[in-house]
Amino acid sequence: MLKGPMRPQALLVAALIAFSVTACSPTASPEPRTAGQKATPDNPRPEATEEILEAGAAGLAHTGTPAPHSELSAVIERTLPSIVNVQTTSVVRDIFGDPSQGKGQGSGVVIDEGGIILTNNHVITGAVSVRVVFNGGRTMEGRVIAAVAEKDLAIVKVEATNLEAIAIGRSDSLKLGDEVVALGYPLGLGGPTVTSGIISGENRNIQPQGGVRLEGLLQTDAAINPGNSGGALVDRAGQLVGINTAAGTPAAAENLGFAIAIDGALPIIREILEDPPEQRAWLGVSLTDLEPAAATQLGVEPDLEGALVVEVSPDSPADMAGIEQGDVVTGIGDTRVGSANDLVEALGEWDPGERAELKVMGAAGSRTETVELGQRPVTK
Repeated sequence: MLKGPMRPQALLVAALIAFSVTACSPTASPEPRTAGQKATPDNPRPEATEEILEAGAAGLAHTGTPAPHSELSAVIERTLPSIVNVQTTSVVRDIFGDPSQGKGQGSGVVIDEGGIILTNNHVITGAVSVRVVFNGGRTMEGRVIAAVAEKDLAIVKVEATNLEAIAIGRSDSLKLGDEVVALGYPLGLGGPTVTSGIISGENRNIQPQGGVRLEGLLQTDAAINPGNSGGALVDRAGQLVGINTAAGTPAAAENLGFAIAIDGALPIIREILEDPPEQRAWLGVSLTDLEPAAATQLGVEPDLEGALVVEVSPDSPADMAGIEQGDVVTGIGDTRVGSANDLVEALGEWDPGERAELKVMGAAGSRTETVELGQRPVTK
């Protein structure tokens, strides 16, 4: 326990104790009796105590003047209708290959009144259904219309025409120390959560566990917790400056959150909206970089470089081709693959329906699998 000077609260408690002891001394006035005591020569009217209590209770009322709301609270009230809870259902397979339903959730931001919602790709990866819950409880079915895994961005569409779109700010105008607010739906608490902080770093490059490397991120000390992914980082005017995407683990760091800078995200968003999803080749895997520890565990060369398959979507092109969890993709066609980003970017050069040869390393050794690339299925 930390030692130090006695806190004011402790001094107050000590003073109260001293007062009580003094009140019990022979020279003090008799203590008031409690309700329910029998009458005695010293207290012929025990009901008098009840009268005192009733009078005291009647006097308990709001006597102060409510503090004025801050400008920030008005900004948050105006912004919250644009922040949504994204709830997903996915199909996962156990070690025996038997399917079961998985549930997940994150956050999203309305960027167009016509039902366009921006979120993280990792929020909707593997989803077979998406529900969007608005502040106040309104729920709508959503569908994933496209995603860019290498930037961890995705667009969800709901059938609506009158949504409140968030104002888009400029992340390149931010300076270290500027105040920001993170909004989202973390930890399944049943409603939106608002945390505040400052811009504590710029142009950060990170690789979240199980995800692809992300570059040019904003760093903030506003609390970002599981479920905040895809939510908004806004400036004090309520303008969107970032998409919350990752946080340092509690064991490693405190008050360390990261957001995709909106200036870098906007070109990607435009590309997503302009480039129909059927024009994007889809493999159907979740990837991460192969680390030496994982290589040793998988029984492959410790210095092997490649994209480690951490999940295969059922009935996806990868699943049909025999790609399995734990495989390491080291090449596609004539392109060498040294990381998860390498494979994601290489897939951008292929079209749905094309057949590609994947060079794969597994516990049984190296092999080549031919996969017919598909298009990302529409999530209903």
